[in-house]
Amino acid sequence: MERDFKGIWIPKEIWLDEDLSPLEKVILMEIDSLDNDDRGCYASNQYLADFCHCSSVKVSTTIKKLKDLGYIEAGEFDGRSRNRRYRP
Repeated sequence: MERDFKGIWIPKEIWLDEDLSPLEKVILMEIDSLDNDDRGCYASNQYLADFCHCSSVKVSTTIKKLKDLGYIEAGEFDGRSRNRRYRP
């Protein structure tokens, strides 16, 4: 996956959200970092798990929580992957 990586900036609304764990904030910002075109972020749960050194089950529950809280939206699903987009 290519991206124009210059670092991660966490908006204060995310940083101060006490409903989010540090891991959830990192996963959210990694999704945002990989969302660099019209398709959104196509990173798999396993990619995010490897990146964050956690299980893919933890990533799956985190993505559901972020979706329920309105931080991300899930888009197209092609049978193998689903795109995700951070909603600032």
